[in-house]
Amino acid sequence: MDVIGFVKKDYLLVISAILAVISLFLVPFDTVMTYNYGSIIETICTLLFFLLIVAGLKECNALNKLAHKAITNINTTRALCLALIFLPFFCSMLFSNDVALLTFVPLAIAILTMAGLKGTTIIVVVLQTVAANVGSSLTPFGNPHNLYIYNLHDTYGFTLWDYEMALIPIVAVGAAALIVMAMMIKNRPLTVDIEQNTELQNKNVLIVLAALFVLAIISVLDIIPYYITLIVIVLAFLIMMPKVFVKVNYSILFIFFFLFVFANGLTNMDSVHNMLLDLMDWDPMLTTVIASQFTSNVPSTILLQPFTDDWMAVVVGADIGGFGTPIASMASIISIKIYLQEKDSSIKDYLKVFLIVNIVMLVVLIPTYYIFN
Repeated sequence: MDVIGFVKKDYLLVISAILAVISLFLVPFDTVMTYNYGSIIETICTLLFFLLIVAGLKECNALNKLAHKAITNINTTRALCLALIFLPFFCSMLFSNDVALLTFVPLAIAILTMAGLKGTTIIVVVLQTVAANVGSSLTPFGNPHNLYIYNLHDTYGFTLWDYEMALIPIVAVGAAALIVMAMMIKNRPLTVDIEQNTELQNKNVLIVLAALFVLAIISVLDIIPYYITLIVIVLAFLIMMPKVFVKVNYSILFIFFFLFVFANGLTNMDSVHNMLLDLMDWDPMLTTVIASQFTSNVPSTILLQPFTDDWMAVVVGADIGGFGTPIASMASIISIKIYLQEKDSSIKDYLKVFLIVNIVMLVVLIPTYYIFN
Protein backbone atom coordinates (compact mmCIF):
# COMPACT_ATOMS: atom_id res chain seq x y z
CA MET A 1 0.00 0.00 0.00
CA ASP A 2 1.41 3.42 -0.94
CA VAL A 3 1.67 6.31 1.51
CA ILE A 4 -1.44 8.09 0.19
CA GLY A 5 -3.46 4.88 0.38
CA PHE A 6 -2.31 4.28 3.95
CA VAL A 7 -3.23 7.83 5.01
CA LYS A 8 -6.70 7.49 3.45
CA LYS A 9 -7.28 4.14 5.13
CA ASP A 10 -5.93 5.06 8.57
CA TYR A 11 -6.19 8.85 8.65
CA LEU A 12 -7.19 8.83 12.32
CA LEU A 13 -4.01 6.93 13.15
CA VAL A 14 -1.90 9.37 11.13
CA ILE A 15 -3.54 12.45 12.67
CA SER A 16 -3.21 11.12 16.21
CA ALA A 17 0.46 10.23 15.62
CA ILE A 18 1.21 13.72 14.29
CA LEU A 19 -0.54 15.32 17.26
CA ALA A 20 1.40 13.12 19.68
CA VAL A 21 4.74 14.07 18.08
CA ILE A 22 3.84 17.77 18.13
CA SER A 23 2.94 17.55 21.81
CA LEU A 24 6.40 16.19 22.61
CA PHE A 25 7.84 19.58 21.61
CA LEU A 26 5.40 21.51 23.80
CA VAL A 27 6.55 20.16 27.18
CA PRO A 28 9.93 19.22 28.68
CA PHE A 29 11.09 15.64 28.23
CA ASP A 30 11.15 15.14 32.02
CA THR A 31 7.42 15.93 32.07
CA VAL A 32 6.72 13.43 29.29
CA MET A 33 8.36 10.72 31.38
CA THR A 34 5.99 11.42 34.31
CA TYR A 35 2.80 10.57 32.40
CA ASN A 36 0.72 7.76 33.92
CA TYR A 37 1.65 5.17 31.30
CA GLY A 38 0.48 2.33 33.54
CA SER A 39 -3.21 3.18 33.07
CA ILE A 40 -2.96 3.51 29.28
CA ILE A 41 -0.99 0.24 28.93
CA GLU A 42 -3.60 -1.62 30.98
CA THR A 43 -6.39 -0.15 28.84
CA ILE A 44 -4.63 -1.05 25.59
CA CYS A 45 -3.95 -4.62 26.75
CA THR A 46 -7.58 -5.03 27.76
CA LEU A 47 -8.75 -3.75 24.38
CA LEU A 48 -6.43 -6.29 22.75
CA PHE A 49 -8.12 -9.12 24.71
CA PHE A 50 -11.48 -8.30 23.19
CA LEU A 51 -10.16 -7.59 19.69
CA LEU A 52 -8.57 -11.04 19.57
CA ILE A 53 -11.65 -12.78 20.99
CA VAL A 54 -13.97 -11.06 18.51
CA ALA A 55 -11.64 -11.92 15.62
CA GLY A 56 -11.80 -15.53 16.79
CA LEU A 57 -15.61 -15.43 16.95
CA LYS A 58 -15.72 -14.10 13.40
CA GLU A 59 -13.48 -16.94 12.23
CA CYS A 60 -15.98 -19.35 13.76
CA ASN A 61 -18.88 -17.52 12.06
CA ALA A 62 -20.46 -17.09 15.51
CA LEU A 63 -21.60 -13.49 15.06
CA ASN A 64 -23.31 -14.27 11.75
CA LYS A 65 -25.01 -17.18 13.47
CA LEU A 66 -26.22 -14.81 16.17
CA ALA A 67 -27.59 -12.41 13.57
CA HIS A 68 -29.39 -15.25 11.76
CA LYS A 69 -31.04 -16.34 15.02
CA ALA A 70 -32.16 -12.75 15.64
CA ILE A 71 -33.97 -12.44 12.30
CA THR A 72 -35.42 -15.95 12.13
CA ASN A 73 -39.23 -16.06 11.94
CA ILE A 74 -39.53 -12.29 11.46
CA ASN A 75 -42.44 -11.47 9.17
CA THR A 76 -42.68 -7.66 9.07
CA THR A 77 -40.29 -5.00 7.82
CA ARG A 78 -40.39 -3.03 11.07
CA ALA A 79 -39.57 -6.11 13.15
CA LEU A 80 -36.64 -6.83 10.83
CA CYS A 81 -35.33 -3.28 11.22
CA LEU A 82 -35.72 -3.45 15.01
CA ALA A 83 -33.76 -6.71 15.12
CA LEU A 84 -30.97 -5.25 12.98
CA ILE A 85 -30.84 -2.10 15.15
CA PHE A 86 -30.73 -3.91 18.49
CA LEU A 87 -28.11 -6.47 17.44
CA PRO A 88 -25.31 -3.89 17.83
CA PHE A 89 -27.04 -2.47 20.92
CA PHE A 90 -26.59 -5.71 22.85
CA CYS A 91 -23.36 -6.89 21.22
CA SER A 92 -21.61 -3.57 21.87
CA MET A 93 -22.03 -4.21 25.61
CA LEU A 94 -19.75 -7.23 25.23
CA PHE A 95 -17.51 -6.51 22.26
CA SER A 96 -17.37 -2.66 21.99
CA ASN A 97 -19.31 -0.32 19.72
CA ASP A 98 -16.66 -0.30 16.98
CA VAL A 99 -16.63 -4.09 16.66
CA ALA A 100 -20.43 -4.29 16.74
CA LEU A 101 -20.76 -1.82 13.87
CA LEU A 102 -17.98 -3.39 11.80
CA THR A 103 -19.85 -6.68 12.13
CA PHE A 104 -23.51 -5.74 11.83
CA VAL A 105 -23.66 -2.67 9.55
CA PRO A 106 -22.46 -4.60 6.46
CA LEU A 107 -24.77 -7.45 7.43
CA ALA A 108 -27.75 -5.08 7.76
CA ILE A 109 -27.07 -3.49 4.37
CA ALA A 110 -26.88 -6.91 2.73
CA ILE A 111 -30.08 -8.15 4.42
CA LEU A 112 -32.06 -4.97 3.64
CA THR A 113 -30.98 -5.17 -0.01
CA MET A 114 -31.98 -8.83 -0.17
CA ALA A 115 -35.36 -7.98 1.35
CA GLY A 116 -36.00 -5.14 -1.10
CA LEU A 117 -35.71 -2.50 1.66
CA LYS A 118 -32.83 -0.38 0.38
CA GLY A 119 -34.93 2.71 1.08
CA THR A 120 -34.57 2.08 4.82
CA THR A 121 -30.79 1.55 4.72
CA ILE A 122 -29.84 5.03 5.92
CA ILE A 123 -32.20 5.17 8.88
CA VAL A 124 -31.32 1.61 9.94
CA VAL A 125 -27.56 2.23 9.74
CA VAL A 126 -27.88 5.53 11.62
CA LEU A 127 -29.99 3.89 14.33
CA GLN A 128 -27.53 0.97 14.48
CA THR A 129 -24.77 3.48 15.14
CA VAL A 130 -26.78 5.17 17.87
CA ALA A 131 -27.71 1.77 19.32
CA ALA A 132 -24.05 0.70 19.49
CA ASN A 133 -23.10 3.94 21.24
CA VAL A 134 -25.97 3.60 23.74
CA GLY A 135 -25.42 -0.09 24.47
CA SER A 136 -21.65 0.20 24.82
CA SER A 137 -22.14 2.75 27.62
CA LEU A 138 -23.45 0.06 29.96
CA THR A 139 -20.21 -1.88 30.44
CA PRO A 140 -16.64 -0.78 31.21
CA PHE A 141 -15.36 -2.67 28.16
CA GLY A 142 -18.09 -1.37 25.82
CA ASN A 143 -15.83 1.37 24.49
CA PRO A 144 -12.27 2.63 25.06
CA HIS A 145 -13.08 5.74 27.08
CA ASN A 146 -15.32 3.80 29.48
CA LEU A 147 -12.52 1.31 30.00
CA TYR A 148 -10.02 4.12 30.54
CA ILE A 149 -12.14 5.68 33.29
CA TYR A 150 -13.00 2.32 34.86
CA ASN A 151 -9.31 1.44 35.10
CA LEU A 152 -8.97 4.50 37.36
CA HIS A 153 -11.55 3.19 39.86
CA ASP A 154 -8.91 2.85 42.57
CA THR A 155 -7.92 6.47 42.05
CA TYR A 156 -11.50 7.76 42.20
CA GLY A 157 -12.74 5.19 44.72
CA PHE A 158 -15.80 3.86 42.88
CA THR A 159 -17.05 0.31 42.36
CA LEU A 160 -18.57 -1.55 39.43
CA TRP A 161 -21.98 -1.03 41.08
CA ASP A 162 -21.36 2.74 41.21
CA TYR A 163 -20.41 2.68 37.54
CA GLU A 164 -23.53 0.78 36.51
CA MET A 165 -25.83 3.01 38.55
CA ALA A 166 -24.37 6.06 36.80
CA LEU A 167 -24.93 4.65 33.30
CA ILE A 168 -28.15 2.63 33.58
CA PRO A 169 -30.45 5.71 33.31
CA ILE A 170 -28.63 6.87 30.17
CA VAL A 171 -28.84 3.41 28.57
CA ALA A 172 -32.49 2.89 29.52
CA VAL A 173 -33.64 6.30 28.23
CA GLY A 174 -31.45 5.92 25.13
CA ALA A 175 -32.97 2.51 24.38
CA ALA A 176 -36.48 3.94 24.77
CA ALA A 177 -35.63 6.76 22.34
CA LEU A 178 -34.29 4.18 19.87
CA ILE A 179 -37.51 2.17 20.02
CA VAL A 180 -39.63 5.28 19.45
CA MET A 181 -37.60 6.30 16.40
CA ALA A 182 -37.52 2.75 15.02
CA MET A 183 -41.30 2.51 15.32
CA MET A 184 -41.54 5.33 12.79
CA ILE A 185 -40.18 3.02 10.09
CA LYS A 186 -42.98 2.02 7.73
CA ASN A 187 -44.37 -1.41 8.55
CA ARG A 188 -45.54 -4.00 6.05
CA PRO A 189 -45.38 -7.79 5.65
CA LEU A 190 -41.94 -9.17 4.87
CA THR A 191 -42.31 -11.30 1.77
CA VAL A 192 -38.68 -12.30 1.23
CA ASP A 193 -37.05 -15.23 3.02
CA ILE A 194 -33.69 -14.07 4.38
CA GLU A 195 -31.04 -16.71 3.74
CA GLN A 196 -27.61 -16.47 5.35
CA ASN A 197 -24.60 -18.79 5.53
CA THR A 198 -24.61 -19.45 9.27
CA GLU A 199 -22.80 -22.73 9.70
CA LEU A 200 -20.59 -22.56 12.79
CA GLN A 201 -16.93 -23.36 12.24
CA ASN A 202 -14.51 -24.87 14.79
CA LYS A 203 -17.18 -25.53 17.41
CA ASN A 204 -14.62 -26.80 19.92
CA VAL A 205 -12.71 -23.54 19.61
CA LEU A 206 -15.90 -21.67 20.54
CA ILE A 207 -15.80 -23.25 24.00
CA VAL A 208 -12.25 -21.99 24.50
CA LEU A 209 -13.23 -18.53 23.23
CA ALA A 210 -16.10 -18.41 25.72
CA ALA A 211 -13.68 -19.28 28.53
CA LEU A 212 -11.24 -16.60 27.36
CA PHE A 213 -14.05 -14.07 27.26
CA VAL A 214 -14.96 -14.85 30.87
CA LEU A 215 -11.28 -14.55 31.79
CA ALA A 216 -11.10 -11.14 30.10
CA ILE A 217 -14.13 -9.89 32.07
CA ILE A 218 -12.63 -11.19 35.31
CA SER A 219 -9.47 -9.27 34.45
CA VAL A 220 -11.44 -6.06 33.86
CA LEU A 221 -12.94 -6.51 37.33
CA ASP A 222 -9.39 -6.70 38.76
CA ILE A 223 -9.81 -10.23 40.07
CA ILE A 224 -6.85 -11.36 37.95
CA PRO A 225 -3.99 -9.02 36.91
CA TYR A 226 -4.35 -7.94 33.29
CA TYR A 227 -0.81 -9.04 32.38
CA ILE A 228 -1.56 -12.65 33.38
CA THR A 229 -4.71 -12.58 31.25
CA LEU A 230 -2.68 -11.12 28.37
CA ILE A 231 -0.19 -13.99 28.52
CA VAL A 232 -2.94 -16.63 28.68
CA ILE A 233 -4.97 -15.18 25.80
CA VAL A 234 -1.96 -14.60 23.52
CA LEU A 235 -0.67 -18.14 24.13
CA ALA A 236 -4.13 -19.60 23.55
CA PHE A 237 -4.46 -17.90 20.17
CA LEU A 238 -0.90 -18.79 19.16
CA ILE A 239 -1.78 -22.44 19.75
CA MET A 240 -5.30 -22.67 18.33
CA MET A 241 -5.75 -19.76 15.87
CA PRO A 242 -2.41 -18.06 15.04
CA LYS A 243 -3.80 -16.53 11.83
CA VAL A 244 -6.15 -14.38 13.92
CA PHE A 245 -3.26 -12.06 14.85
CA VAL A 246 -3.05 -10.74 11.28
CA LYS A 247 -6.82 -10.09 11.16
CA VAL A 248 -6.94 -7.75 14.17
CA ASN A 249 -7.11 -4.02 13.48
CA TYR A 250 -4.35 -2.74 15.75
CA SER A 251 -4.77 0.88 14.69
CA ILE A 252 -7.26 1.61 17.50
CA LEU A 253 -4.61 0.60 20.06
CA PHE A 254 -2.03 2.97 18.58
CA ILE A 255 -4.62 5.75 18.20
CA PHE A 256 -5.50 5.43 21.87
CA PHE A 257 -1.83 5.64 22.91
CA PHE A 258 -1.07 8.61 20.65
CA LEU A 259 -4.14 10.48 21.91
CA PHE A 260 -3.01 9.80 25.47
CA VAL A 261 0.40 11.38 24.77
CA PHE A 262 -1.19 14.35 22.98
CA ALA A 263 -3.75 14.99 25.73
CA ASN A 264 -1.11 14.86 28.44
CA GLY A 265 1.02 17.29 26.48
CA LEU A 266 -1.84 19.79 26.28
CA THR A 267 -2.77 19.49 29.94
CA ASN A 268 0.79 20.29 30.95
CA MET A 269 0.70 23.63 29.12
CA ASP A 270 -0.16 26.37 31.62
CA SER A 271 -2.58 28.29 29.38
CA VAL A 272 -4.49 25.19 28.31
CA HIS A 273 -4.39 23.80 31.83
CA ASN A 274 -6.00 26.91 33.34
CA MET A 275 -8.68 27.12 30.64
CA LEU A 276 -9.69 23.47 31.02
CA LEU A 277 -9.67 23.78 34.80
CA ASP A 278 -12.14 26.68 34.61
CA LEU A 279 -14.40 24.81 32.19
CA MET A 280 -14.45 21.66 34.30
CA ASP A 281 -15.19 23.69 37.42
CA TRP A 282 -18.17 25.17 35.54
CA ASP A 283 -19.78 21.89 34.39
CA PRO A 284 -17.62 18.78 33.82
CA MET A 285 -20.36 16.75 32.11
CA LEU A 286 -21.41 19.44 29.65
CA THR A 287 -17.79 20.41 28.99
CA THR A 288 -17.03 16.79 28.05
CA VAL A 289 -20.08 16.66 25.77
CA ILE A 290 -19.06 19.87 23.99
CA ALA A 291 -15.40 18.86 23.67
CA SER A 292 -16.44 15.51 22.19
CA GLN A 293 -18.21 17.25 19.31
CA PHE A 294 -14.88 18.55 18.02
CA THR A 295 -12.29 16.01 19.22
CA SER A 296 -14.43 12.82 19.61
CA ASN A 297 -15.25 11.31 22.97
CA VAL A 298 -12.09 9.22 23.41
CA PRO A 299 -9.54 12.07 23.36
CA SER A 300 -11.90 14.38 25.26
CA THR A 301 -12.04 11.81 28.07
CA ILE A 302 -8.26 11.53 28.26
CA LEU A 303 -7.88 15.29 28.01
CA LEU A 304 -10.46 16.31 30.64
CA GLN A 305 -10.28 13.49 33.18
CA PRO A 306 -7.32 14.97 35.14
CA PHE A 307 -9.24 18.20 35.82
CA THR A 308 -12.01 16.83 38.01
CA ASP A 309 -12.75 14.35 40.77
CA ASP A 310 -16.21 13.80 39.29
CA TRP A 311 -15.51 10.64 37.30
CA MET A 312 -19.24 10.15 36.70
CA ALA A 313 -19.55 13.48 34.90
CA VAL A 314 -16.65 12.62 32.60
CA VAL A 315 -17.76 9.11 31.67
CA VAL A 316 -21.41 10.11 31.20
CA GLY A 317 -20.35 13.24 29.31
CA ALA A 318 -18.18 11.17 26.99
CA ASP A 319 -20.94 8.63 26.37
CA ILE A 320 -23.53 11.33 25.67
CA GLY A 321 -20.89 13.32 23.78
CA GLY A 322 -20.63 10.45 21.29
CA PHE A 323 -23.88 11.77 19.81
CA GLY A 324 -23.97 14.95 17.75
CA THR A 325 -21.41 15.52 15.00
CA PRO A 326 -20.05 12.64 12.90
CA ILE A 327 -16.64 13.02 14.55
CA ALA A 328 -18.05 12.91 18.09
CA SER A 329 -17.51 9.14 18.08
CA MET A 330 -15.14 7.00 16.03
CA ALA A 331 -17.98 4.49 15.79
CA SER A 332 -20.00 7.01 13.76
CA ILE A 333 -17.12 7.38 11.30
CA ILE A 334 -16.97 3.60 10.89
CA SER A 335 -20.65 3.45 9.91
CA ILE A 336 -20.31 6.33 7.44
CA LYS A 337 -17.32 4.69 5.77
CA ILE A 338 -19.16 1.37 5.42
CA TYR A 339 -22.31 3.04 4.04
CA LEU A 340 -20.35 5.08 1.48
CA GLN A 341 -18.94 1.88 -0.01
CA GLU A 342 -22.42 1.06 -1.29
CA LYS A 343 -23.50 1.89 -4.82
CA ASP A 344 -25.77 4.96 -5.09
CA SER A 345 -24.93 6.03 -1.53
CA SER A 346 -25.62 9.69 -0.71
CA ILE A 347 -23.53 11.42 1.96
CA LYS A 348 -25.95 14.38 1.93
CA ASP A 349 -28.99 12.19 2.67
CA TYR A 350 -27.07 10.21 5.26
CA LEU A 351 -25.83 13.26 7.16
CA LYS A 352 -29.31 14.80 7.18
CA VAL A 353 -30.78 11.75 8.91
CA PHE A 354 -27.69 11.33 11.08
CA LEU A 355 -27.79 14.88 12.46
CA ILE A 356 -31.55 14.81 13.13
CA VAL A 357 -31.30 11.52 15.04
CA ASN A 358 -28.20 12.59 16.98
CA ILE A 359 -29.70 15.95 17.97
CA VAL A 360 -32.72 14.06 19.30
CA MET A 361 -30.39 11.88 21.38
CA LEU A 362 -28.58 14.90 22.83
CA VAL A 363 -31.86 16.63 23.66
CA VAL A 364 -33.12 13.49 25.42
CA LEU A 365 -29.95 12.34 27.21
CA ILE A 366 -28.46 15.59 28.53
CA PRO A 367 -31.51 16.31 30.74
CA THR A 368 -31.53 12.63 31.77
CA TYR A 369 -28.13 13.08 33.41
CA TYR A 370 -29.24 16.08 35.44
CA ILE A 371 -32.52 14.42 36.46
CA PHE A 372 -30.83 11.29 37.83
CA ASN A 373 -27.64 12.90 39.14
